[in-house]
Amino acid sequence: MGKISKLFKGELKKIFLSVGIFLMSAFLILALTISPKFFNPSEQQNITTTTSINSSTVKNSYTSFLDEKNNLNSITTEIESVYQNFIDFNQDFKQSLLDKSSEIFELRRLLNSYITTGTNAQKSTCLDNLIAKVDEYKSTYNDFLNEHYLPFILVTEDLDFDIEFELETLEKILNKTGDKNSDEFYIEINNALENYGSAYNLMEYTKNIKNLVYSNENLTNIINTYKGKNNDFKSENLTEINNMYNLALEDESYNKSTENIEKIKDLEYAYLSVDFNYSKILEDKLLLEVSKNYSDAEISQFLKFEDFNTYKINEDCTKYVYLYDNKLNNSNFASVFAFNSLSSPSSKTFDYMYFTLELSSFIIILFTVVIGANIISKEYSEGTIKLLLIRPFSRNKIVFAKVLATLFFGFLFVLITTIVSLITGCILFHGISLTDSVLLIINSSVTLVVPIWLEFLMYLASLLIKIWVYALLAIAISILFKSNILSVCLSAGIYILNLIVIFVAKGAGWLRYNIFASLDLFKYFGGSFQTNTITANQNLNSLLTSHVFAGTTIWLPIIIICSLAFVLNLLIFTVFKNRDLN
Repeated sequence: MGKISKLFKGELKKIFLSVGIFLMSAFLILALTISPKFFNPSEQQNITTTTSINSSTVKNSYTSFLDEKNNLNSITTEIESVYQNFIDFNQDFKQSLLDKSSEIFELRRLLNSYITTGTNAQKSTCLDNLIAKVDEYKSTYNDFLNEHYLPFILVTEDLDFDIEFELETLEKILNKTGDKNSDEFYIEINNALENYGSAYNLMEYTKNIKNLVYSNENLTNIINTYKGKNNDFKSENLTEINNMYNLALEDESYNKSTENIEKIKDLEYAYLSVDFNYSKILEDKLLLEVSKNYSDAEISQFLKFEDFNTYKINEDCTKYVYLYDNKLNNSNFASVFAFNSLSSPSSKTFDYMYFTLELSSFIIILFTVVIGANIISKEYSEGTIKLLLIRPFSRNKIVFAKVLATLFFGFLFVLITTIVSLITGCILFHGISLTDSVLLIINSSVTLVVPIWLEFLMYLASLLIKIWVYALLAIAISILFKSNILSVCLSAGIYILNLIVIFVAKGAGWLRYNIFASLDLFKYFGGSFQTNTITANQNLNSLLTSHVFAGTTIWLPIIIICSLAFVLNLLIFTVFKNRDLN
């Protein structure tokens, strides 16, 4: 152990005397300096931000509560009606469009037969019916496509353009003005329809629309499971709210009491949260049910599903089920850390620390990679490797000391950034709150309530693991390639290229096979899909955070990380032990 300690101190001295350490420090100081300027968090959305309860008096609070209660009731009723529509239509949403397009085509054929044998009255009636059917098709199609919560049918952008084009063309042809008693008028319309063939095209395009496949039994079970589950809780709350309102009508001092206003607000938010959580559960479970036969990549091709992500929907649904079952609302917990959103108003210091570390992590990892790429290849490039190996130390101890020195500097800069951001955050936001609890959603399916300081430690552990793996990769490259410049360029290039690929591809299915995208474990705790309000920070967050794919769990990246670390360590110690000195 003493020999390793001596080697370790020697490696630290070499790194401390290098120019890179000063360059790294300068960049890190710059990142810490600009962090307060760029830290501009928005509030996380919860029941208190999406509803508006008056705080002036008990009576006014009650009045605004009734408005919000009615609004939420209408939302939940609308979602329940969507469920019922799905069940009633019995998966045949497309059939009504197919029937209408077939009727349009048949009317088109009937008009053609009337041209030579029918009366002008028959022709006129047929034309009017044809126009009405086209309008009916257009109305039905748009209703399906513009459904508020979910389209009943799946349509790609290209198909939507084709259908709209066919409808517009048909309307232009059919709405021609002329003498309806004139044979020439109908012949002109008929020739235009024949030359264009739009009635037949519309029918063919309609066939390309896909139905959503789902189980009526599952939809019914979802409604039966959650509807009315917390009615007793709501009834008790409503009774107490009404009692407070009646007392406020009789006593003006009671009506204006700050304590009473806060109490009735708490009761009102508790009541509203039940309907709010219920509506969110219905929305998420409906999406999961109707999309279950499609991959994320497949369903993302369709209109209104462009950013579809099953993992996110499962994550949200798990959260709202937990809140609903426990009669809580999402304002009872701090949110998971997000790049440009507050976890809670009282946790700004932790949010700032997370923001600063995320901003600085690029510099820290890049510097760690450069140290690792230099630490052995530089010995070969400068010819000092022979002097090192003739000393009374085994090769395993030499390389182990170099690994420790590389990790030491990566971890040291994380520690320095954490301490500086903690001090800065406490100054900017007047201290730090350790009392907030956070609702973590692990693997999109398991809920865990932890104190916010523990969540931050979990984030730090995730960051250190990422630094550890990248450091091992850089050292492995440093051993394999004796050229110092090549090792540095290759190691830094892999890290930077990986960031660019993750940013540009943004969730492409093939990214799930990118092992470096698995190094960020913190995204599996419920924070990878938080919404940011500033475009620049959205892009920066996309650059630093990789996508979570449907069907992925935290165990897969853990297996990948452990396997990669094992392979890299085996490579480092085996190759260095058997490497010649030339």
